[in-house]
Amino acid sequence: MKQAASLPPRRSARIQAISSNSADHENQVKKTTRKTSKRNAKSSNTESANKKRKTKMISKEVDKPKTTTPKRKSTRTTPKKKDNTLSKQQNLQLHLPRTREETLLEKYKNDSCSKNMLYVMGIDEAGRGPLAGPVVAAAAIIPTDIEGITDSKKLTKEEVREELYEKIVTSPNARWAVAIGDAKRIDEINILQTTLECMRNAARVLMGLGTSENDLNGEVDAATIYRKEHEISSELTGCYVVCGINDEKGKPLFSDHKTQEGDSGDCQYHALVDGNRVPKEMPCEAEAMVKGDSKEYAIGAASIIAKVSRDRLMHEYDKLYPEYDLKQHKGYPTAAHMKKVYQFGASKIHRRTFAPLKHMTFDKDGKIIDTESD
Repeated sequence: MKQAASLPPRRSARIQAISSNSADHENQVKKTTRKTSKRNAKSSNTESANKKRKTKMISKEVDKPKTTTPKRKSTRTTPKKKDNTLSKQQNLQLHLPRTREETLLEKYKNDSCSKNMLYVMGIDEAGRGPLAGPVVAAAAIIPTDIEGITDSKKLTKEEVREELYEKIVTSPNARWAVAIGDAKRIDEINILQTTLECMRNAARVLMGLGTSENDLNGEVDAATIYRKEHEISSELTGCYVVCGINDEKGKPLFSDHKTQEGDSGDCQYHALVDGNRVPKEMPCEAEAMVKGDSKEYAIGAASIIAKVSRDRLMHEYDKLYPEYDLKQHKGYPTAAHMKKVYQFGASKIHRRTFAPLKHMTFDKDGKIIDTESD
């Protein structure tokens, strides 16, 4: 049998070297594969652990009860409601100041050697704008400070005005006078002149000046002087004045006064008139104060007296002319009032020179028989 021939030594060495390199390479690859596998396994374990940790955190967040910041308790307390009291009127200040009054009193005291007193009266009106009813002016001297005295237009509650009115007219040493200018007089000389006329007559009566021919002394026209009455009433016609005066305890004295008890008869007076005009032929020194009813105590008191006096009168007129519902709008030209005018015409207390009545023709009963076209 023939034996295989042996390989040459060089070739045999080369084959052994290749075989050895191949084995080393294979071992190297195996080592690298094992390292990569371990690294991948470690990375996988890390990611898995992170996922578990995140899941656990989310689970805790979900299960964690929500916390809310507790609301701060309000310290504001709701005041108890009281009926028919001044507390019903919001933003009611203590009372208006007596700035100008005190200045005048101080000046009179320093400049005068007379023992006579100086009285500072406030004068204001109510009812210039309505379509029906009179215009009313009041003059007032109120020595007592009364809480709540301010411009009557700021007192939106009728019961508040009524309460203040009663306090004013029953206060110690108070004096007041109320002049009524009816619709007929307004149509004769216009609303402005009637208002000024009422102011002047209220001041005259407050000062104790008479209304007879002998009392006038030629100072004013007798035709412009209003008669004196004891009380305001819807049963009275024409123009008139009502007045009152109290003693030191607030009790009524007498209405037909010349002067108050203790006065010498030569008292000095100064009038503060709301608005930008002073009536002609005033019986005393006077000055106008624009928006004085919201600035000066005496004028504020007069505004309340005038407003309440007129409102009470309109309530009485409501019973005489129920078809107009005067107690609600007090004669002002509201839509409801205008509707009643077109339906029923004009009453005796309607101002025929005010639009739209001045554009209408009425029969003797006040019914509309013609209306001017625009």
